[in-house]
Amino acid sequence: MPRKIGIVCAGKVSGLSEAELDGVSIFEEVKIAEAGRLANKLEAEGAEAIIGTAGIAVELRKHVSVPVVIAYLTNFDVLETLKEVENDLGISGKKVALILHSANEFQPERLYPFVQNQMAFFSYQDEAHLRSIIQTLFEKDFEMLVGGPTTLFLARQLGIRAHLMSFGKETMLVALNKAREILVLTQKDREQMQRLKTVLDIFPDGIITTDQEGTVTMCNPRALALLNLREQDVLGKKAHQVVDDPSWRAVYEKGVKQLDVLIENKKSKIFSTRQPILVNGHIIGSVATLQDVAKIQKLEHKFRSLQTLGLTAKHKFEGIIGDSGILQETIKLAKAYAAFDSTILIEGETGTGKEVFAQSIHNASTRAMGPFVAVNCAALSESLLESELFGYEEGAFTGAKRGGKLGLFELAHRGTVFLDEINQLPLQLQAKVLRVIQEKVVLRLGGERVIPVDIRILAATNENLRDKIKAGKFRDDLYYRINVLNLRLPPLRKRKEDIPALVEHFLDLFSSLHGQERCDPAELIKASLSFAWPGNVRELANYVERYAIMNQEIEAPNSRLSHEFWMEKAEEERGGQNTDSIILGFNTLEIMQRQIIEEAVKRCGGNKLQAALLLKVSRSTVWNKIRGV
Repeated sequence: MPRKIGIVCAGKVSGLSEAELDGVSIFEEVKIAEAGRLANKLEAEGAEAIIGTAGIAVELRKHVSVPVVIAYLTNFDVLETLKEVENDLGISGKKVALILHSANEFQPERLYPFVQNQMAFFSYQDEAHLRSIIQTLFEKDFEMLVGGPTTLFLARQLGIRAHLMSFGKETMLVALNKAREILVLTQKDREQMQRLKTVLDIFPDGIITTDQEGTVTMCNPRALALLNLREQDVLGKKAHQVVDDPSWRAVYEKGVKQLDVLIENKKSKIFSTRQPILVNGHIIGSVATLQDVAKIQKLEHKFRSLQTLGLTAKHKFEGIIGDSGILQETIKLAKAYAAFDSTILIEGETGTGKEVFAQSIHNASTRAMGPFVAVNCAALSESLLESELFGYEEGAFTGAKRGGKLGLFELAHRGTVFLDEINQLPLQLQAKVLRVIQEKVVLRLGGERVIPVDIRILAATNENLRDKIKAGKFRDDLYYRINVLNLRLPPLRKRKEDIPALVEHFLDLFSSLHGQERCDPAELIKASLSFAWPGNVRELANYVERYAIMNQEIEAPNSRLSHEFWMEKAEEERGGQNTDSIILGFNTLEIMQRQIIEEAVKRCGGNKLQAALLLKVSRSTVWNKIRGV
């Protein structure tokens, strides 16, 4: 469908076909005084652009909001009109005046060689100026005046002959094509503005824009809601007055960027970030975002709650300490597993870092942006564990929350579930977990409908599950489901070359945590390398923390590890005798206690306080046992 265009012409329009005038309304021989009324009429009838001749266009722009395109006279238009005077009116060798509005870009001297009359060109600014020119021409006996309808009207009042200017086909086609191009661009601008407005309308933060004078040009509904104002109270007003903050002026006047400015009004507190809008280095306005402080606090609380629930994973492969070959191979395999969605069984002794690896796998996977839900299967009773894993409907059991509760499988949707110590999962629950893994659906306690879940399962065990299957304590079908990919974590005793780096790391961590001066780790590393660490990295971390805390109080550097460490060292010094054989060598319990305390004091360099701390008994007990009390 053609776009509607209006033409308001001071002269005649000739040569245009019906096809070229499709959607075009034309008013010819229009006086300047009539231009405004006709422009309003065209806009009211749906004209999206108006073409006006040079003198007329100035007046049109005073009355309409649609684009106005100027149809400039060409030399060819003027020459054709002058030839009409010579040929049609038979005027030759006479004084003829050409009178045009000053907006026309015209060079009359180029036409003089082609006309037979004595030509004179006059340019006017407005109607009063035009009257003055025509009066002068009347007094100089000009035979003919050529110009627009206002010129004809005034000339005839004085009895001077006048001829109307004609606008040829080419001139009007140029103007029409320009108008249509403008409409295409305008439509794109409108569409873009509408997209922007739609985005701003649904944007969760308030948005306000201003011009270079600080006048508000746009605001979205969220901004109005935060400021508790109506649109008419904001648009067209000074921004710094709307938000009652004079500092905003520095943004659009000096180009200053302002971050997180606190604004207070009667109902709320608002954070505002403001920056200038620059075009070619010049400030043309400013834009501000408004955020409700209460909402920010609520989101922060929600985030902290999610962290408390364990729904985020903080560990990554880059944070795993150790350069030993066996550890690096394990990390390499885990990274390969992370790229797939298959279930992984992580096997390892207590303290080898099974959850650290599980979190790292999650963070390296395509589910990294989803929740990470860790569940210790040994920490809860069977009934409580079931309700936590699967959730429940309202009224499912006595004490059930009103409205029911989401289970951890549901909370982990599009994320990862880590089932730690799955070897402790009760047999009854093993069948239900197997169904979740197989079918990817959950049935809440007391519920009647299954809920689909998109989760990846990572499981961990510190026991041999095959032995538990043989003992009838673990389902073999669940074992095969969780053991699609297998990851065995090496114990610390098989990667002792990693101990120095771990000691350094934990010493830095705990010295800083407890506000202690970091000590020289050389002796601690030396002692640590001679211990088997049955509790692995977790046990090593505990020992280093104890070392960091006690470093300021204890003088003997060779006695800063736990009592268990020294007992193992004692066993080695006795030629590999086990603890049972040592105990059997004691005559009585009292003698055995005294000898253990004496051994501890000896190995603590005679420091009885240190020995008491290591043995976890009071200092008086140490004194009494040594004295035989």
